[in-house]
Amino acid sequence: MKPLIDSDVLRYEIGFSGEYIDEETGEKIVRDFDFVAELFDQKVKEICGEVWATEEPLLFLTNDRRLHKKVNKERKKQGKEELEYMPNFREAVAEKKVYKGNRKADKPFHYDNLTAYILANYDVKIAVGMEADDLMSVYQYERVKNGHLDTIICSRDKDLRITPGLHFGWPCGRQPQYGPKRVTELGDLELRGGKKLVGEGLKFFYSQVLTGDAVDNFPGLPKCGPVAAYKHLHDAESEAQLFERCLRLYEEYYGDTARAEMLEQCRLAWMVRELDADGYPIQYILYDEREA
Repeated sequence: MKPLIDSDVLRYEIGFSGEYIDEETGEKIVRDFDFVAELFDQKVKEICGEVWATEEPLLFLTNDRRLHKKVNKERKKQGKEELEYMPNFREAVAEKKVYKGNRKADKPFHYDNLTAYILANYDVKIAVGMEADDLMSVYQYERVKNGHLDTIICSRDKDLRITPGLHFGWPCGRQPQYGPKRVTELGDLELRGGKKLVGEGLKFFYSQVLTGDAVDNFPGLPKCGPVAAYKHLHDAESEAQLFERCLRLYEEYYGDTARAEMLEQCRLAWMVRELDADGYPIQYILYDEREA
């Protein structure tokens, strides 16, 4: 079993674990980086143990401008051509709202130090033009579609759980451990406490197309909350049914522009599964247009 580890999440989690507020002075205290690096190594080992790893983990990072600058600096030293920066494709897709426009920019003190440490000490893949979780999805889907269950996505990001295969999420704060668990293509959908949707697979994906995602700042279908999404999707028996039910709701609200409106939300919610010949993400295509 090969763990595919979301290092975007770990950079923040471990980075913020390396600093605290002194109760007496109110001053922020930053621990030495050696302490933070050891925490990171311990967490990776812990994750590998929980998922019964038999191979070394593969870590994933999202390319941002700071990381891109660092990579190009190294390439220049090696006499290689510098690479052009490619932003996350969702930034161009999002028209209703700025994608992740409500995210705080605060980073832990050792954020850049952790990035350099990860690159120097682990096998790392950098996601260009997309996010780390997209590239993790690509790696796992390639194995799953060929009949293999020898990778496991390790992340606390619920969005990744639309990708079939094995998944694990480590506990953090009030967020409990998830799995290890196998996610099927169709997946499942559950309404907890009368208002919170949880799920996996295509059912969860299409539920996000309806409800949107406040964390990633895309709105979904106006006036369609978790209860309505669950009502319309939980008992669907195929992707065709999921798609048709979503499209019908979009048509009731938007009329003639429904398909374009739905496509935007689908592309914001979708985890990339395949890359084109140039290594760029293949975006979501509406279900009834895939064979056209």
